[in-house]
Amino acid sequence: MQAGLDFDSLYRLMEASFPPSEFRTYEGQKSLLEDKRYRVIAEKGPDGRTNAFIAVWKFPQFQFLEHMAVDPSLRGQGVGGRMLSAFVAESSIPVLLEVEPPETEWASRRIAFYERLGFILNPYPYEQPPLRENQTPLSLLVMSGPSPLTENEFLHFRDTVHLVSTPGI
Repeated sequence: MQAGLDFDSLYRLMEASFPPSEFRTYEGQKSLLEDKRYRVIAEKGPDGRTNAFIAVWKFPQFQFLEHMAVDPSLRGQGVGGRMLSAFVAESSIPVLLEVEPPETEWASRRIAFYERLGFILNPYPYEQPPLRENQTPLSLLVMSGPSPLTENEFLHFRDTVHLVSTPGI
């Protein structure tokens, strides 16, 4: 496990930030920390609990930001934007992430947030594989920065992410 990471508080923040279909079980999520391609960048509060985090997969051609969450009491204060901007600035390869289609106000606001940080919404249909047993794939879209994806880059992303998304299922 990554040194200094309080996985329990991180997982509680994940539970508060995502529907169960968008993250793994406690055991499944914790097991990812053994994979050298996966890392969590966390910001802790004075009490040592995780206030915000970014969970990322690093591959040779891109980094996949699988999860990003900020404690509900700190949302709207620039914490997430600051963390993501710093992460993207340090990356020498494209950063990709998944978003819900802009069918609700919150989904549209989330897309606009990422666009303000330089991400581009790609037009390719995408399904996130189930992250837990007995779930169905989720229809999502992929955003990328600093530039849009070609269809071949998208297909490479999809195939790569599908291979690592469901360990332990």
